[in-house]
Amino acid sequence: MAVGGAGRVVPPSGGPGPELRVLTYHRFGDGHRAPFTVSAAQFEREVAYLAASGRAVSLADVEAFVAGKRQLPSGSVLVTFDDGDPSVRTVAVPILQKYAVPSVAYILAGRPTGFDLMSFSQIREIQAAGVSIGSHTVSHRSLGSLSRAEAMAELVDSRRRLEDEMGTAVHSFAYPFGTAKDMTPQVIDCVGEAGYTTGFSSLHGAIRADTARQPYALPRVKVESGDPQWLFPALCAGAMDRWRLVDDMLTNLQKPAESQLQKTAA
Repeated sequence: MAVGGAGRVVPPSGGPGPELRVLTYHRFGDGHRAPFTVSAAQFEREVAYLAASGRAVSLADVEAFVAGKRQLPSGSVLVTFDDGDPSVRTVAVPILQKYAVPSVAYILAGRPTGFDLMSFSQIREIQAAGVSIGSHTVSHRSLGSLSRAEAMAELVDSRRRLEDEMGTAVHSFAYPFGTAKDMTPQVIDCVGEAGYTTGFSSLHGAIRADTARQPYALPRVKVESGDPQWLFPALCAGAMDRWRLVDDMLTNLQKPAESQLQKTAA
């Protein structure tokens, strides 16, 4: 196995060819050592690769594929952002516009402690710039730790608030933390009942015809700062898919509180 940036071990790829992958970013900036704070230079290099390779697809493309309404080229990639950090607007969006690469931002509809977030007017700016908007709950609590009523409130209230502010329908969702503990069968049922058509986890993997039959438990691949230049094309081609085995093994060890350190560790 090869070693990636920040000491990430890259399991060997293999198995049937995947249809597409969804990448997760959080925030952007220079001079940070936090694994989820990606430099502008790294992000531009990665977006340029997606544009040059013809891999980039939109949320609408992925939703149509998941619904069985269209096929996508093997190796297609969707760019996503979680939370709603202001650096998405100031750093990421100009780069995306430069290379005409689509993306989706999963927004926290509330103002939970510990997060630096865009205002709704700023979110409308990135929407006008071509970024699709999805929900990431109101409070960034693990839905798996809540009662069914509380989970439904997080899902419904965040969607309604974003739709009111954005003026468009919101029908895609990303789970806070996104581990197996955060998306229990009860929670997955709630996502469908709340009116979403897709739900994205933080579990590694590719979306294929078989995973597309589970539209509320779709995998994504995390992109970290400091990854070597060779790793990004490799993970787009499936190098990190087998990290799902590690995700599954670590499920019982992962605690939502670990991911609350958004500004320093994630």
